[in-house]
Amino acid sequence: METTHEIKIIPVDYNSNEIPDAVRKYKPILLNDSHEYCCFLGESPEYGIYGCGDTAEEAIMHWNQQYLQKTVEGALFSTKKPVLEDNDEVVRAYFYRSLSI
Repeated sequence: METTHEIKIIPVDYNSNEIPDAVRKYKPILLNDSHEYCCFLGESPEYGIYGCGDTAEEAIMHWNQQYLQKTVEGALFSTKKPVLEDNDEVVRAYFYRSLSI
């Protein structure tokens, strides 16, 4: 027997002074499934940014932490210098996938 439950989209005041800058800018969606709150932007956890918590505020703050972590990791990775091969004509470049936001 299949069970379903209701998932509600929770309105967020993105202009509130309490909202972190990244949340204000990217406006992730906040959901509640009666068990926990989830804040997300993107199609899946692998390619998006997700945050969850027992309250809406916790989910938003967790999302912001995840956003900061992904942007810092991306920035650190993208600043690595290319490695030159022996002949100096071939460069092994570092590629990274930027967030689609």
